[in-house]
Amino acid sequence: MAKKIFVIDDETELAELIKIDLEAKQYEVLVAHDGSSGLKRALAEKPDLVILDIMMPGMDGYEVLRELRNASSTRMLPVIMLSAKSETPSILESQNLGATDYLIKPFDAKEMYECIGRCLGT
Repeated sequence: MAKKIFVIDDETELAELIKIDLEAKQYEVLVAHDGSSGLKRALAEKPDLVILDIMMPGMDGYEVLRELRNASSTRMLPVIMLSAKSETPSILESQNLGATDYLIKPFDAKEMYECIGRCLGT
């Protein structure tokens, strides 16, 4: 059975490009474009991995990550934070909240696949 990856990013075009790339690698991919609906779907769908943008209107990625870590069903769910923020404080905040990895925009596909592989242990 294909691993299920959930992409939560308000940049519609980027999220769709990631979806196409990952589906070509035989992953099942879900997409949400805001933190609130992304959180609800992540709790309901139980993906194997979440790729989560930090800067989103309304509920940002930090808030989503905090809620995922507070829920018993998603406490151990691998989460890759995805952001244009390359500053140390953003990376440390993500680590402190329990992010599994951090991917800086722009990134290339090889970098994303390596990050996913580390998080999924493949």
